[in-house]
Amino acid sequence: MNAETSRLRDGGGVRSMAARWIVTGVMSLETAAHFGGEGDTAVDIAVLRDPKEGVPLLPGTSLAGALRGHLADVLGGYRSVEDEKVAVLFGAARSDDEGSQSPLVVFDSLGTLPEGTVSEIRDGVAIDSATGTAEVHKKFDFEVLPAGTCFPVRVELVVGNAKKVVEDPKKEARLVGLLVAALDGLTQGDIALGMRRSRGLGAVKAGRWKALRYDLTKPQDWLAWLTSDHQQPIGDHVQGHSSAAEAIRTACPSLKIEAFDDKRRRLLVDLEMEPAGDLLVRSPATEPEAPDVIHLCTAGKPVLPGTGLAGALRAQALRIARLVREGHGDGDCWVDRLFGPRLKGGNKDSEGGQAAASKLRLTESFLEDSDVRRQTRIAIDRFTGGVVSGALFEEQVQVGGKLKIRVELRDPSDPEIGLLLLLLKDLLSGNIPVGGTVAVGRGVLRGTARVRLPGETVYEIAQDLSVNKEARKVFDKKIAAFHEAETLKAEEARP
Repeated sequence: MNAETSRLRDGGGVRSMAARWIVTGVMSLETAAHFGGEGDTAVDIAVLRDPKEGVPLLPGTSLAGALRGHLADVLGGYRSVEDEKVAVLFGAARSDDEGSQSPLVVFDSLGTLPEGTVSEIRDGVAIDSATGTAEVHKKFDFEVLPAGTCFPVRVELVVGNAKKVVEDPKKEARLVGLLVAALDGLTQGDIALGMRRSRGLGAVKAGRWKALRYDLTKPQDWLAWLTSDHQQPIGDHVQGHSSAAEAIRTACPSLKIEAFDDKRRRLLVDLEMEPAGDLLVRSPATEPEAPDVIHLCTAGKPVLPGTGLAGALRAQALRIARLVREGHGDGDCWVDRLFGPRLKGGNKDSEGGQAAASKLRLTESFLEDSDVRRQTRIAIDRFTGGVVSGALFEEQVQVGGKLKIRVELRDPSDPEIGLLLLLLKDLLSGNIPVGGTVAVGRGVLRGTARVRLPGETVYEIAQDLSVNKEARKVFDKKIAAFHEAETLKAEEARP
Protein backbone atom coordinates (compact mmCIF):
# COMPACT_ATOMS: atom_id res chain seq x y z
CA MET A 1 0.00 0.00 0.00
CA ASN A 2 1.49 3.35 -0.99
CA ALA A 3 1.42 6.60 0.97
CA GLU A 4 -1.64 7.93 -0.87
CA THR A 5 -3.83 4.89 -0.26
CA SER A 6 -2.50 4.49 3.29
CA ARG A 7 -3.75 7.97 4.12
CA LEU A 8 -7.25 7.01 2.95
CA ARG A 9 -7.46 4.09 5.40
CA ASP A 10 -8.41 6.38 8.25
CA GLY A 11 -11.90 7.78 8.62
CA GLY A 12 -12.40 11.12 6.92
CA GLY A 13 -9.89 10.43 4.15
CA VAL A 14 -10.83 12.12 0.88
CA ARG A 15 -9.71 11.33 -2.65
CA SER A 16 -8.55 14.69 -3.94
CA MET A 17 -9.72 15.47 -7.47
CA ALA A 18 -8.49 18.22 -9.77
CA ALA A 19 -10.64 17.51 -12.81
CA ARG A 20 -13.04 15.01 -14.30
CA TRP A 21 -12.99 14.23 -18.01
CA ILE A 22 -16.01 12.71 -19.75
CA VAL A 23 -15.35 11.28 -23.21
CA THR A 24 -18.04 9.65 -25.34
CA GLY A 25 -18.10 8.16 -28.82
CA VAL A 26 -20.01 5.76 -31.03
CA MET A 27 -18.45 2.41 -31.89
CA SER A 28 -19.79 0.29 -34.75
CA LEU A 29 -18.97 -3.27 -35.74
CA GLU A 30 -17.06 -3.53 -39.03
CA THR A 31 -17.61 -7.29 -39.02
CA ALA A 32 -19.81 -9.72 -37.14
CA ALA A 33 -18.91 -10.13 -33.46
CA HIS A 34 -19.60 -12.34 -30.50
CA PHE A 35 -19.53 -10.95 -26.96
CA GLY A 36 -20.60 -13.34 -24.29
CA GLY A 37 -20.38 -16.92 -23.20
CA GLU A 38 -22.28 -20.13 -22.86
CA GLY A 39 -25.97 -20.07 -22.11
CA ASP A 40 -29.08 -22.22 -21.94
CA THR A 41 -30.26 -21.37 -25.45
CA ALA A 42 -30.85 -23.04 -28.81
CA VAL A 43 -27.23 -22.40 -29.87
CA ASP A 44 -24.09 -23.70 -28.20
CA ILE A 45 -22.72 -20.21 -27.42
CA ALA A 46 -25.13 -17.29 -27.20
CA VAL A 47 -24.46 -13.55 -27.23
CA LEU A 48 -24.43 -11.84 -23.83
CA ARG A 49 -27.57 -9.77 -23.31
CA ASP A 50 -28.65 -7.23 -20.74
CA PRO A 51 -31.12 -9.05 -18.44
CA LYS A 52 -33.37 -5.99 -18.18
CA GLU A 53 -33.46 -4.64 -21.74
CA GLY A 54 -32.77 -7.89 -23.59
CA VAL A 55 -30.35 -6.16 -25.97
CA PRO A 56 -26.67 -7.07 -26.62
CA LEU A 57 -24.35 -6.09 -23.79
CA LEU A 58 -20.68 -5.14 -24.04
CA PRO A 59 -19.31 -5.14 -20.47
CA GLY A 60 -17.08 -2.26 -19.50
CA THR A 61 -14.58 -4.78 -18.16
CA SER A 62 -14.18 -6.30 -21.64
CA LEU A 63 -13.69 -2.91 -23.28
CA ALA A 64 -11.26 -1.81 -20.55
CA GLY A 65 -9.22 -4.99 -21.03
CA ALA A 66 -9.00 -4.41 -24.79
CA LEU A 67 -7.97 -0.77 -24.30
CA ARG A 68 -5.35 -1.78 -21.73
CA GLY A 69 -3.92 -4.43 -24.06
CA HIS A 70 -3.74 -1.96 -26.95
CA LEU A 71 -1.99 0.68 -24.83
CA ALA A 72 0.53 -1.91 -23.61
CA ASP A 73 1.25 -2.92 -27.23
CA VAL A 74 1.73 0.71 -28.30
CA LEU A 75 4.06 1.60 -25.40
CA GLY A 76 6.14 -1.58 -25.29
CA GLY A 77 5.50 -3.59 -28.45
CA TYR A 78 3.60 -6.85 -28.94
CA ARG A 79 3.98 -9.49 -26.23
CA SER A 80 6.27 -7.29 -24.17
CA VAL A 81 6.27 -6.84 -20.42
CA GLU A 82 3.62 -4.25 -19.63
CA ASP A 83 5.04 -0.73 -19.47
CA GLU A 84 4.63 0.87 -16.04
CA LYS A 85 2.78 3.82 -17.61
CA VAL A 86 -0.14 1.49 -18.41
CA ALA A 87 -0.88 1.10 -14.70
CA VAL A 88 -0.98 4.89 -14.34
CA LEU A 89 -4.17 4.91 -16.44
CA PHE A 90 -5.66 1.48 -15.80
CA GLY A 91 -4.51 0.84 -12.25
CA ALA A 92 -2.31 -1.89 -10.89
CA ALA A 93 -2.30 -5.37 -12.35
CA ARG A 94 -4.35 -8.01 -10.53
CA SER A 95 -1.21 -9.51 -8.94
CA ASP A 96 0.06 -6.16 -7.61
CA ASP A 97 -1.28 -5.66 -4.07
CA GLU A 98 0.69 -2.44 -3.64
CA GLY A 99 -0.74 -0.68 -6.68
CA SER A 100 -3.33 2.06 -6.83
CA GLN A 101 -6.88 2.24 -8.13
CA SER A 102 -7.51 3.08 -11.79
CA PRO A 103 -8.53 6.72 -12.40
CA LEU A 104 -10.42 5.56 -15.52
CA VAL A 105 -14.06 4.46 -15.42
CA VAL A 106 -15.24 2.45 -18.45
CA PHE A 107 -19.01 2.03 -18.68
CA ASP A 108 -21.04 -0.95 -19.89
CA SER A 109 -22.60 -0.44 -23.30
CA LEU A 110 -25.89 -1.64 -24.79
CA GLY A 111 -25.88 -2.42 -28.51
CA THR A 112 -28.35 -1.44 -31.23
CA LEU A 113 -28.66 -3.73 -34.25
CA PRO A 114 -28.97 -2.21 -37.75
CA GLU A 115 -32.58 -1.71 -38.80
CA GLY A 116 -34.14 -4.81 -40.31
CA THR A 117 -31.45 -7.21 -39.04
CA VAL A 118 -31.34 -9.82 -36.31
CA SER A 119 -28.54 -11.74 -34.67
CA GLU A 120 -26.99 -14.48 -36.84
CA ILE A 121 -25.97 -18.09 -36.24
CA ARG A 122 -22.64 -19.40 -37.48
CA ASP A 123 -21.22 -22.88 -37.60
CA GLY A 124 -17.79 -23.72 -36.34
CA VAL A 125 -15.88 -26.91 -37.09
CA ALA A 126 -12.33 -28.20 -36.69
CA ILE A 127 -10.68 -29.44 -39.88
CA ASP A 128 -8.21 -32.32 -39.89
CA SER A 129 -5.11 -30.90 -41.58
CA ALA A 130 -4.11 -34.29 -42.97
CA THR A 131 -7.42 -35.23 -44.61
CA GLY A 132 -8.97 -31.79 -45.09
CA THR A 133 -12.24 -33.09 -43.63
CA ALA A 134 -14.15 -32.15 -40.48
CA GLU A 135 -12.99 -33.76 -37.24
CA VAL A 136 -15.51 -35.93 -35.41
CA HIS A 137 -17.56 -34.19 -32.67
CA LYS A 138 -15.86 -30.84 -33.34
CA LYS A 139 -18.84 -29.04 -34.85
CA PHE A 140 -20.60 -26.31 -32.87
CA ASP A 141 -22.64 -23.18 -33.52
CA PHE A 142 -22.54 -19.74 -31.99
CA GLU A 143 -24.52 -16.53 -32.17
CA VAL A 144 -23.01 -13.34 -33.59
CA LEU A 145 -24.11 -9.74 -33.90
CA PRO A 146 -24.25 -8.48 -37.50
CA ALA A 147 -21.86 -5.89 -38.89
CA GLY A 148 -23.19 -2.39 -38.34
CA THR A 149 -24.31 -2.98 -34.75
CA CYS A 150 -23.58 0.18 -32.75
CA PHE A 151 -22.40 0.56 -29.17
CA PRO A 152 -22.05 3.91 -27.38
CA VAL A 153 -18.65 4.34 -25.70
CA ARG A 154 -18.34 6.29 -22.47
CA VAL A 155 -15.27 6.70 -20.27
CA GLU A 156 -14.60 9.06 -17.41
CA LEU A 157 -11.12 10.03 -16.27
CA VAL A 158 -10.57 11.33 -12.75
CA VAL A 159 -7.48 13.54 -12.47
CA GLY A 160 -6.48 13.29 -8.83
CA ASN A 161 -4.34 15.19 -6.38
CA ALA A 162 -5.49 18.72 -7.13
CA LYS A 163 -2.50 20.41 -5.47
CA LYS A 164 0.10 18.58 -7.57
CA VAL A 165 -1.87 19.03 -10.83
CA VAL A 166 -2.19 22.77 -10.28
CA GLU A 167 1.56 22.98 -9.61
CA ASP A 168 2.49 20.77 -12.58
CA PRO A 169 -0.06 20.68 -15.47
CA LYS A 170 2.12 18.11 -17.28
CA LYS A 171 0.74 15.40 -14.97
CA GLU A 172 -2.75 15.86 -16.44
CA ALA A 173 -1.31 16.16 -19.97
CA ARG A 174 0.42 12.79 -19.55
CA LEU A 175 -2.69 11.09 -18.14
CA VAL A 176 -4.88 12.45 -20.94
CA GLY A 177 -2.20 11.47 -23.49
CA LEU A 178 -2.36 7.87 -22.27
CA LEU A 179 -6.15 7.94 -22.61
CA VAL A 180 -5.89 9.30 -26.16
CA ALA A 181 -3.35 6.59 -27.11
CA ALA A 182 -5.73 3.90 -25.80
CA LEU A 183 -8.86 5.33 -27.50
CA ASP A 184 -6.96 5.76 -30.80
CA GLY A 185 -7.06 1.96 -31.05
CA LEU A 186 -10.83 2.21 -31.46
CA THR A 187 -10.61 5.15 -33.85
CA GLN A 188 -8.00 3.50 -36.11
CA GLY A 189 -9.63 0.07 -36.05
CA ASP A 190 -6.60 -1.53 -34.33
CA ILE A 191 -8.72 -3.10 -31.59
CA ALA A 192 -10.93 -6.14 -32.08
CA LEU A 193 -13.33 -7.36 -29.41
CA GLY A 194 -14.82 -10.66 -28.39
CA MET A 195 -14.43 -14.17 -29.75
CA ARG A 196 -12.14 -15.08 -32.67
CA ARG A 197 -10.84 -11.56 -33.06
CA SER A 198 -7.61 -12.80 -34.66
CA ARG A 199 -9.75 -14.31 -37.43
CA GLY A 200 -11.69 -11.19 -38.35
CA LEU A 201 -14.61 -11.23 -35.92
CA GLY A 202 -15.18 -8.24 -33.65
CA ALA A 203 -13.47 -5.58 -35.81
CA VAL A 204 -14.66 -2.17 -34.64
CA LYS A 205 -14.22 1.48 -35.45
CA ALA A 206 -15.30 4.43 -33.37
CA GLY A 207 -16.06 8.05 -34.18
CA ARG A 208 -18.28 10.98 -33.26
CA TRP A 209 -16.07 11.61 -30.24
CA LYS A 210 -17.11 14.27 -27.73
CA ALA A 211 -15.32 15.43 -24.60
CA LEU A 212 -16.11 17.58 -21.59
CA ARG A 213 -13.86 18.67 -18.73
CA TYR A 214 -15.03 19.69 -15.27
CA ASP A 215 -12.48 21.74 -13.32
CA LEU A 216 -13.12 20.44 -9.81
CA THR A 217 -11.02 23.18 -8.21
CA LYS A 218 -13.96 25.49 -8.97
CA PRO A 219 -17.30 25.26 -7.07
CA GLN A 220 -19.39 26.03 -10.18
CA ASP A 221 -17.87 23.05 -12.06
CA TRP A 222 -18.56 20.80 -9.08
CA LEU A 223 -22.23 21.86 -9.20
CA ALA A 224 -22.34 21.49 -12.99
CA TRP A 225 -21.02 17.91 -12.77
CA LEU A 226 -23.34 16.95 -9.88
CA THR A 227 -26.43 18.26 -11.71
CA SER A 228 -25.49 16.88 -15.15
CA ASP A 229 -27.62 14.22 -16.88
CA HIS A 230 -26.18 10.84 -15.87
CA GLN A 231 -27.68 9.04 -18.88
CA GLN A 232 -26.48 11.62 -21.43
CA PRO A 233 -23.60 13.57 -19.85
CA ILE A 234 -22.72 15.37 -23.11
CA GLY A 235 -25.64 16.93 -24.99
CA ASP A 236 -26.38 16.89 -28.71
CA HIS A 237 -25.28 20.54 -28.98
CA VAL A 238 -21.63 19.47 -28.57
CA GLN A 239 -19.97 18.81 -31.92
CA GLY A 240 -18.62 15.31 -32.63
CA HIS A 241 -15.04 14.73 -33.85
CA SER A 242 -13.31 11.98 -35.79
CA SER A 243 -10.82 11.28 -32.98
CA ALA A 244 -10.74 11.49 -29.21
CA ALA A 245 -7.66 13.75 -29.41
CA GLU A 246 -9.57 16.35 -31.46
CA ALA A 247 -12.51 16.24 -29.08
CA ILE A 248 -10.26 16.71 -26.04
CA ARG A 249 -8.32 19.57 -27.64
CA THR A 250 -11.62 21.30 -28.45
CA ALA A 251 -12.85 20.87 -24.87
CA CYS A 252 -9.60 22.21 -23.35
CA PRO A 253 -7.40 24.05 -25.91
CA SER A 254 -4.83 25.05 -23.27
CA LEU A 255 -3.94 21.42 -22.47
CA LYS A 256 -0.87 20.13 -24.37
CA ILE A 257 -1.57 16.41 -24.73
CA GLU A 258 1.58 14.31 -24.35
CA ALA A 259 2.27 12.02 -27.31
CA PHE A 260 3.84 8.55 -27.08
CA ASP A 261 5.87 6.61 -29.64
CA ASP A 262 4.23 3.58 -31.22
CA LYS A 263 6.60 0.63 -30.63
CA ARG A 264 4.55 -2.01 -32.40
CA ARG A 265 6.39 -4.03 -35.07
CA ARG A 266 4.15 -5.65 -37.63
CA LEU A 267 3.97 -6.75 -41.23
CA LEU A 268 0.81 -5.72 -43.08
CA VAL A 269 -0.39 -7.22 -46.34
CA ASP A 270 -3.35 -5.71 -48.21
CA LEU A 271 -4.75 -8.16 -50.73
CA GLU A 272 -7.13 -7.31 -53.57
CA MET A 273 -8.56 -10.63 -54.73
CA GLU A 274 -11.12 -11.83 -57.27
CA PRO A 275 -12.74 -15.27 -57.34
CA ALA A 276 -11.78 -17.05 -60.56
CA GLY A 277 -15.16 -18.83 -60.51
CA ASP A 278 -17.78 -19.64 -57.94
CA LEU A 279 -17.37 -19.16 -54.21
CA LEU A 280 -19.41 -20.93 -51.58
CA VAL A 281 -19.00 -20.69 -47.82
CA ARG A 282 -21.82 -22.89 -46.62
CA SER A 283 -24.56 -21.51 -44.43
CA PRO A 284 -27.97 -23.08 -43.75
CA ALA A 285 -30.90 -21.36 -45.44
CA THR A 286 -33.68 -19.97 -43.25
CA GLU A 287 -36.39 -19.20 -45.83
CA PRO A 288 -38.81 -21.97 -46.98
CA GLU A 289 -38.19 -21.27 -50.69
CA ALA A 290 -34.42 -20.89 -50.35
CA PRO A 291 -31.92 -23.47 -51.66
CA ASP A 292 -30.62 -26.16 -49.33
CA VAL A 293 -27.32 -24.30 -48.92
CA ILE A 294 -26.56 -20.59 -49.37
CA HIS A 295 -23.41 -18.49 -49.07
CA LEU A 296 -22.62 -17.04 -45.65
CA CYS A 297 -23.80 -13.44 -45.25
CA THR A 298 -23.70 -10.87 -42.47
CA ALA A 299 -26.02 -7.87 -42.44
CA GLY A 300 -27.29 -9.12 -45.83
CA LYS A 301 -23.85 -9.01 -47.54
CA PRO A 302 -21.81 -12.07 -48.60
CA VAL A 303 -18.54 -12.49 -46.70
CA LEU A 304 -15.39 -14.59 -46.71
CA PRO A 305 -14.79 -15.34 -43.01
CA GLY A 306 -11.27 -15.08 -41.65
CA THR A 307 -11.71 -18.48 -40.00
CA GLY A 308 -12.17 -20.19 -43.36
CA LEU A 309 -9.22 -18.38 -44.93
CA ALA A 310 -7.02 -19.12 -41.90
CA GLY A 311 -7.85 -22.82 -42.11
CA ALA A 312 -6.91 -22.99 -45.79
CA LEU A 313 -3.69 -21.04 -45.21
CA ARG A 314 -2.69 -23.21 -42.25
CA ALA A 315 -3.13 -26.41 -44.24
CA GLN A 316 -0.95 -25.04 -47.05
CA ALA A 317 1.60 -23.66 -44.56
CA LEU A 318 1.98 -27.17 -43.13
CA ARG A 319 2.73 -28.58 -46.59
CA ILE A 320 5.30 -25.86 -47.28
CA ALA A 321 6.98 -25.99 -43.87
CA ARG A 322 7.22 -29.79 -43.77
CA LEU A 323 8.82 -29.77 -47.22
CA VAL A 324 11.22 -26.86 -46.68
CA ARG A 325 12.16 -27.89 -43.14
CA GLU A 326 12.27 -31.64 -43.79
CA GLY A 327 15.91 -31.84 -42.77
CA HIS A 328 15.21 -30.14 -39.44
CA GLY A 329 11.89 -31.84 -38.68
CA ASP A 330 10.41 -28.66 -37.20
CA GLY A 331 7.88 -27.70 -39.88
CA ASP A 332 4.88 -28.11 -37.55
CA CYS A 333 6.57 -25.91 -34.91
CA TRP A 334 6.95 -23.04 -37.40
CA VAL A 335 3.28 -23.29 -38.34
CA ASP A 336 2.24 -23.39 -34.65
CA ARG A 337 4.42 -20.34 -34.05
CA LEU A 338 2.58 -18.43 -36.78
CA PHE A 339 -0.99 -19.65 -36.37
CA GLY A 340 -0.99 -20.63 -32.70
CA PRO A 341 -0.70 -24.20 -31.39
CA ARG A 342 -3.67 -26.51 -31.85
CA LEU A 343 -4.84 -27.98 -28.57
CA LYS A 344 -6.08 -31.53 -28.31
CA GLY A 345 -9.12 -32.55 -26.32
CA GLY A 346 -9.77 -29.02 -25.06
CA ASN A 347 -6.91 -29.38 -22.57
CA LYS A 348 -4.60 -26.39 -22.75
CA ASP A 349 -1.77 -28.38 -21.25
CA SER A 350 -2.31 -31.50 -23.34
CA GLU A 351 0.68 -30.78 -25.55
CA GLY A 352 2.97 -29.76 -22.75
CA GLY A 353 2.47 -26.02 -22.84
CA GLN A 354 0.09 -23.13 -22.44
CA ALA A 355 -2.22 -21.85 -25.15
CA ALA A 356 -0.84 -18.99 -27.24
CA ALA A 357 -2.68 -16.54 -29.48
CA SER A 358 -1.95 -16.52 -33.19
CA LYS A 359 0.61 -14.01 -34.41
CA LEU A 360 -1.21 -13.94 -37.74
CA ARG A 361 -4.34 -11.79 -37.95
CA LEU A 362 -6.81 -12.04 -40.82
CA THR A 363 -9.80 -9.86 -41.58
CA GLU A 364 -13.30 -10.96 -42.46
CA SER A 365 -13.92 -9.61 -45.97
CA PHE A 366 -17.09 -8.53 -47.72
CA LEU A 367 -17.55 -9.79 -51.29
CA GLU A 368 -18.45 -6.75 -53.40
CA ASP A 369 -20.15 -6.65 -56.84
CA SER A 370 -20.78 -10.38 -57.00
CA ASP A 371 -23.74 -12.14 -58.60
CA VAL A 372 -25.88 -14.87 -57.09
CA ARG A 373 -26.38 -18.13 -58.96
CA ARG A 374 -28.58 -21.05 -57.99
CA GLN A 375 -27.32 -24.48 -58.98
CA THR A 376 -28.97 -27.88 -58.81
CA ARG A 377 -26.73 -30.85 -58.09
CA ILE A 378 -27.15 -34.58 -57.64
CA ALA A 379 -25.12 -37.26 -55.93
CA ILE A 380 -23.85 -40.18 -58.03
CA ASP A 381 -23.56 -43.70 -56.67
CA ARG A 382 -19.92 -44.66 -57.22
CA PHE A 383 -20.76 -48.35 -57.56
CA THR A 384 -23.63 -48.21 -60.07
CA GLY A 385 -22.88 -44.84 -61.66
CA GLY A 386 -26.57 -43.98 -61.25
CA VAL A 387 -28.23 -41.17 -59.35
CA VAL A 388 -28.59 -41.67 -55.60
CA SER A 389 -32.28 -41.63 -54.70
CA GLY A 390 -33.30 -38.52 -52.72
CA ALA A 391 -29.89 -36.86 -53.20
CA LEU A 392 -31.06 -33.93 -55.36
CA PHE A 393 -30.10 -30.63 -53.74
CA GLU A 394 -29.65 -26.95 -54.54
CA GLU A 395 -26.84 -24.54 -53.74
CA GLN A 396 -26.70 -20.76 -54.03
CA VAL A 397 -23.16 -19.63 -54.88
CA GLN A 398 -21.51 -16.25 -55.37
CA VAL A 399 -20.05 -15.57 -58.81
CA GLY A 400 -17.33 -13.00 -59.49
CA GLY A 401 -16.90 -9.96 -57.28
CA LYS A 402 -13.96 -8.46 -55.39
CA LEU A 403 -12.46 -9.03 -51.96
CA LYS A 404 -10.19 -6.84 -49.85
CA ILE A 405 -8.30 -8.86 -47.27
CA ARG A 406 -5.78 -7.61 -44.70
CA VAL A 407 -3.18 -9.93 -43.22
CA GLU A 408 -1.20 -8.79 -40.18
CA LEU A 409 1.82 -10.59 -38.73
CA ARG A 410 2.77 -9.23 -35.30
CA ASP A 411 6.36 -8.90 -34.17
CA PRO A 412 7.65 -11.03 -37.06
CA SER A 413 11.10 -12.56 -37.43
CA ASP A 414 12.75 -12.91 -40.85
CA PRO A 415 12.04 -16.69 -41.11
CA GLU A 416 8.36 -16.09 -40.25
CA ILE A 417 8.14 -13.43 -42.96
CA GLY A 418 9.74 -15.88 -45.39
CA LEU A 419 7.11 -18.53 -44.63
CA LEU A 420 4.32 -15.97 -45.05
CA LEU A 421 5.73 -14.83 -48.42
CA LEU A 422 5.69 -18.42 -49.66
CA LEU A 423 2.06 -18.64 -48.56
CA LEU A 424 1.19 -15.39 -50.36
CA LYS A 425 2.72 -16.71 -53.57
CA ASP A 426 0.42 -19.76 -53.49
CA LEU A 427 -2.64 -17.69 -52.52
CA LEU A 428 -2.16 -15.08 -55.27
CA SER A 429 -1.58 -17.74 -57.91
CA GLY A 430 -4.83 -19.57 -57.05
CA ASN A 431 -3.25 -22.61 -55.40
CA ILE A 432 -5.07 -22.17 -52.08
CA PRO A 433 -8.84 -22.54 -52.66
CA VAL A 434 -11.07 -21.25 -49.89
CA GLY A 435 -14.59 -22.02 -48.74
CA GLY A 436 -16.54 -25.20 -49.39
CA THR A 437 -16.79 -27.65 -52.33
CA VAL A 438 -13.27 -26.79 -53.47
CA ALA A 439 -13.05 -30.29 -54.97
CA VAL A 440 -15.41 -29.17 -57.79
CA GLY A 441 -13.28 -26.13 -58.62
CA ARG A 442 -14.80 -23.50 -56.36
CA GLY A 443 -13.01 -21.01 -54.13
CA VAL A 444 -10.03 -20.20 -56.38
CA LEU A 445 -8.79 -16.65 -55.78
CA ARG A 446 -6.29 -14.55 -57.72
CA GLY A 447 -5.12 -11.01 -57.16
CA THR A 448 -2.45 -8.54 -56.13
CA ALA A 449 -0.77 -7.69 -52.83
CA ARG A 450 0.74 -4.67 -51.14
CA VAL A 451 3.30 -5.74 -48.53
CA ARG A 452 4.34 -3.29 -45.81
CA LEU A 453 7.32 -4.59 -43.88
CA PRO A 454 8.21 -3.41 -40.35
CA GLY A 455 9.82 -0.01 -40.88
CA GLU A 456 7.12 1.14 -43.36
CA THR A 457 8.86 -0.08 -46.54
CA VAL A 458 6.15 -1.00 -49.05
CA TYR A 459 6.42 -3.44 -51.97
CA GLU A 460 3.85 -4.39 -54.61
CA ILE A 461 3.21 -7.90 -55.95
CA ALA A 462 1.42 -7.92 -59.34
CA GLN A 463 -1.16 -10.49 -60.43
CA ASP A 464 1.50 -12.38 -62.43
CA LEU A 465 3.62 -12.44 -59.21
CA SER A 466 6.17 -10.03 -60.68
CA VAL A 467 7.96 -7.61 -58.32
CA ASN A 468 10.65 -4.98 -58.77
CA LYS A 469 14.35 -5.74 -58.25
CA GLU A 470 14.52 -4.33 -54.75
CA ALA A 471 11.49 -6.32 -53.63
CA ARG A 472 12.90 -9.51 -55.17
CA LYS A 473 16.16 -9.04 -53.27
CA VAL A 474 14.38 -8.40 -49.96
CA PHE A 475 11.89 -11.25 -50.42
CA ASP A 476 14.65 -13.72 -51.39
CA LYS A 477 16.55 -12.78 -48.24
CA LYS A 478 13.49 -13.43 -46.03
CA ILE A 479 12.72 -16.77 -47.71
CA ALA A 480 16.36 -17.82 -47.41
CA ALA A 481 16.17 -17.01 -43.68
CA PHE A 482 13.29 -19.50 -43.38
CA HIS A 483 15.34 -22.17 -45.20
CA GLU A 484 18.46 -21.55 -43.13
CA ALA A 485 16.97 -20.93 -39.68
CA GLU A 486 18.21 -23.04 -36.81
CA THR A 487 16.05 -25.95 -35.72
CA LEU A 488 13.06 -24.71 -33.74
CA LYS A 489 12.41 -26.38 -30.40
CA ALA A 490 8.88 -27.42 -29.47
CA GLU A 491 8.65 -24.91 -26.62
CA GLU A 492 9.58 -22.10 -29.04
CA ALA A 493 6.33 -22.70 -30.95
CA ARG A 494 4.60 -20.73 -28.17
CA PRO A 495 6.43 -17.38 -28.27
